[in-house]
Amino acid sequence: MSLQIEPRPALPLCPIEPAAHIIGQKWTLQIVYFLLDSPSMRFCELQDRLGGVNPSTLSSRLKMLEEEGIVRRTQISAIPPHVEYSLTEMGRSLEEVIRAVTQWSNTWLCGCCS
Repeated sequence: MSLQIEPRPALPLCPIEPAAHIIGQKWTLQIVYFLLDSPSMRFCELQDRLGGVNPSTLSSRLKMLEEEGIVRRTQISAIPPHVEYSLTEMGRSLEEVIRAVTQWSNTWLCGCCS
């Protein structure tokens, strides 16, 4: 006698899972946090503000945020030419989330990022 096991239906994704996949990566929230307070920033400015981020990690996070539509990368034709990063409308819509996380951190954790 063989036992037939019926497959279980796939569970729906948790609604927060897609967002957590993006903003849950190390340095991502901090990048958005600093870009919220500036119209645009150069790579080296972000790197200085983040303090301790590896350049390849920062580059990877910025590329991912650009692909997701959160960050805009703008090539500036100046002498010397450079690139600036800013938040898109979608990125700016994270402001309330970032402020809430900042408040939560200040209340319950270290209070170091006010």
